[in-house]
Amino acid sequence: MSRRSGQSGYIEKKGNAFYVRFWIDVPGQEKRAHKSIRICPTTGLGKMTKPERERRAKQIIAESGADTEEHLKAVQAVNLGVTFRKQAEWFLDHVKTRKRRPIKPATATSWASHLTWIKSVLGEMPLASVNNLAVKELVSQMAVAGFSPKTMHNYVQVVKMVVASAVNEQGEEIYPRKWNHEFIDLCLPKTSSGPLRLPQGPCNMLHSPLCILLISNVLLVLARHRSSSSPRLSSLGIARDSDCIGSGRVAIRKDDPPCRGTSSI
Repeated sequence: MSRRSGQSGYIEKKGNAFYVRFWIDVPGQEKRAHKSIRICPTTGLGKMTKPERERRAKQIIAESGADTEEHLKAVQAVNLGVTFRKQAEWFLDHVKTRKRRPIKPATATSWASHLTWIKSVLGEMPLASVNNLAVKELVSQMAVAGFSPKTMHNYVQVVKMVVASAVNEQGEEIYPRKWNHEFIDLCLPKTSSGPLRLPQGPCNMLHSPLCILLISNVLLVLARHRSSSSPRLSSLGIARDSDCIGSGRVAIRKDDPPCRGTSSI
């Protein structure tokens, strides 16, 4: 569970003082233990009324951290005692055999290769300690080894998945992380910024410089012989215009529908 439910504790009188008893998780123990803390004396200086004792009891419990998520996870980390290496081995076997979207053999081989290198750095570290600082050190060592930014991203992604795979009996992550790539100093992978490639097809071929030149020459010949082939050219989306012909240019109408199988840009 992500946290313990709030508890008010039990106020009891022992000797000449009042105490509050409450449950708290203890590292190395499977079950919670009772803890008793003094509230105030029963008489004299420092004596409290019943409402004051109840308020103070709640303050004591809050100060102990018994109900906080951080305390519970710290205890779970010690009790489980799972290292990154052990969790990585479980994770890789799990993603290959799970019923929901098992990974392909090629992916499993790739991730296993990544983990072989990662475990040389993080293998013996408790899984609870694999955080932004630990991954920052991992990235630093990958940079020294000459890894490309893309490879670094792939390796770090595997680390994130291994940490996230540790869940409790209710399916909640035991070690949720807010990964900070700026702090980790993870370089951005290069992205392709090449020119836009148009799909090949009849329509795009008509717009190529060579094809336009050929059509221009055809139009010049047709103009000289006063051919009546305008309907055929208009079916190609080419306007026969005296200004275009004279200047050696071809006008291609924009209102014609694109050819089947291609997309208009």
